[in-house]
Amino acid sequence: MPNTAAWKALAKEAFGSLRRGDAADLYRVDWHRVSDELLAEHEGVIAAEPRRWKRWLRSASAVIYGLSKRLAPPRRLVFLGALALTLFGLLNNLIGSSENSDGSVFFFAAVVLLTFLLALELVDKLHFRDELVMARELQAELVPQALPEARPFELGGTTRVANTVGGDLYDFVPLPDRRLAVLFGDASGHGMAAGLVMAVVHTAFRTQVEVDPAPATIADVLNRQLCRIGESRTGGPRNFFAGVALLLEPDGSFEAVVAGHPPILRLDSCGRITERLGSGSYPMGMKSTTRWPRVAGTLGQGETLLLFSDGLPEARNASGEEFSDARVEAAVARLAGAPPTALVAGLESDLDGFLGRRPTEDDVSIAAIRRMP
Repeated sequence: MPNTAAWKALAKEAFGSLRRGDAADLYRVDWHRVSDELLAEHEGVIAAEPRRWKRWLRSASAVIYGLSKRLAPPRRLVFLGALALTLFGLLNNLIGSSENSDGSVFFFAAVVLLTFLLALELVDKLHFRDELVMARELQAELVPQALPEARPFELGGTTRVANTVGGDLYDFVPLPDRRLAVLFGDASGHGMAAGLVMAVVHTAFRTQVEVDPAPATIADVLNRQLCRIGESRTGGPRNFFAGVALLLEPDGSFEAVVAGHPPILRLDSCGRITERLGSGSYPMGMKSTTRWPRVAGTLGQGETLLLFSDGLPEARNASGEEFSDARVEAAVARLAGAPPTALVAGLESDLDGFLGRRPTEDDVSIAAIRRMP
């Protein structure tokens, strides 16, 4: 049994770790995120109901249904039993005679059942969290913790994971002949599934870049590998990787393949967007016969290639407004001439200011490559 000191330490940790706005975020951020997910299947029906009280009833029903649906069948019965006991307690107090109406027994039984259910769910969550933490630590080793020296190029990069495990990936590989191989992209899905796709892609890229770093070859190898995995699956959605394979020469010339990914932005030394490289096409892992057009050019001294995942322009604030490509371009113009690390940090800072305390719904990655002036 925990002693008094243990309870005091727990209370001190709980209150000491609270930051200003945390309590309000339970409703403004956490509850809205949960309710959006629970009500997603029924938004149309709820919105079509003209009467407010019926909309409220439909919303409450959808929340209860969504919670029940996500529980295992035995726990679903416990949850519904607790709700039934609560309802019996309310009815007993409302319509019972004033002398013998007492719903406290029903309420007490409902609290006991809900506490029991909460304990079961917490234990499961803790086991699952431990596995996710381990997966995140393994995944973190795949993303560069310190960017390599790659003269005559300067590098900048960051990634922000929406869930415990993310699917965004960027990797810079300086080759012995001073060329620079780059892989940047976004695996389909979220969480553990996306992390597994990311690990497969990273391993295949690192293996292939030592054999032939040509972007078309790398894209073909990654595509075949993901298609092979998809063909062996018996159910669930197909895994794919929307990405960019890029190879830069020491003189600034480059070639790239853009597969279902937002275009690469080419910035001049004054920060102006002079070109958008790549558009449309399938991501890797959809069709084994897909081939992507080769994009080529030469990066002048002081010019930059900027890559970002779709999680950046599609990030939404509390009002549902998207960060948008326009804000990306405005930030790039404001940060004109900044080195890659400052450019990436500036974009991330603008995103933080736009989101406020709301977390991103999708992974966000940004990378910049500048040819030294």
